[in-house]
Amino acid sequence: MIRKFSKFLKPKKLKTFGKKTFSIFMMLTLVFATSFIFPNTATAAAAVTSFSVLLTRDKAATLSNQTVMFTTPTGVASGQTIILTYDNSTAIPSAFDFEDADVSYDATPDGVCETGDTHVVLAAAPTGATAGIVDTSTTVITFTNGTTAIAAGAELCFEFGTNAEDVITGVEQITNGSAGTTTLVLSGTFTDSGTAAMSIIANDQVVITATVAPTITFTVSDNTIEFGTLSTSAATWADNAGGSTTDVAAHTLTAATNATGGYIVSYNGATLTSGSDTITVAAQTDDANGDPGEEQFGLGISTDGDATITSGYSNAGTPDWTWVASTTTTIITETGPTATETFSMRYLANIAATTEAGAYTTTVTYIATGTF
Repeated sequence: MIRKFSKFLKPKKLKTFGKKTFSIFMMLTLVFATSFIFPNTATAAAAVTSFSVLLTRDKAATLSNQTVMFTTPTGVASGQTIILTYDNSTAIPSAFDFEDADVSYDATPDGVCETGDTHVVLAAAPTGATAGIVDTSTTVITFTNGTTAIAAGAELCFEFGTNAEDVITGVEQITNGSAGTTTLVLSGTFTDSGTAAMSIIANDQVVITATVAPTITFTVSDNTIEFGTLSTSAATWADNAGGSTTDVAAHTLTAATNATGGYIVSYNGATLTSGSDTITVAAQTDDANGDPGEEQFGLGISTDGDATITSGYSNAGTPDWTWVASTTTTIITETGPTATETFSMRYLANIAATTEAGAYTTTVTYIATGTF
């Protein structure tokens, strides 16, 4: 064995072995020294925090606004890019541009866009402090920062769709992908990264139904009223106690409805009649008591609400008196749903010296009709 080892250590082989050993030693020394002289200056990517994507619709293949928020641990330097990449058939329209996006940041994260945020001025491409944003494919949006750096720890907010309002109100929205999980991946030359997930479902809406029953109420307070004995020298108003020489309400009507179009009240009745004899119908305007000494029978109406009294029947201010015999005639109109409204019904009668003697009477039918 000694002889073999001696043979191995012959001068020529020893010289070769020494050269190889020295070369390996020098290579290791060079690598070790380089690691100190030229240290690795690359910054490892950090994961963003509080990363969320708020959609206005979760339904598959449906247009939706998006609000993308996250906190950047290392910030965004001048000229750096943030690339937002979607999957799962998400479709960014080809017409999408910087007018359909808002970008803002908040040095103090609060989980809310807009409140206290600094808004980034956007254009199609960055110029000076103006940043650029563009869709680089149907699934990728690229933001390129301007010269204003965004500090580490800031909260960034991207708004895409009609919720973007910094330039104009946005028009283009992003179309959700198919039902399932959609992810949004952050990358770019800014050194952070992250992935957020969105749940896309077949239908995100619940149809809720309810029914409100149509209602209308209508009352007549008194079904028998009287004038008593009429006079040629003074007007008489009907009441339920033998007639009155002053303007009084003989009875009231009330009406209420939930009909969209409100209601109308109409009447139908002959004039005061005794056999073949009649008292002439009235058509008086702005006349408190008509024309005593002449035949007249008329109706006047006042209300405690806002319904419209047909022209010729209003008792507000200086009264009007009208009667249309034996024809269904509208006297009250309400154009929408209303709570109970009360109408005071007044009847005026005058006679002439030649008015035929007799017991006069008429029956009036009042009709309330809702417009549902």
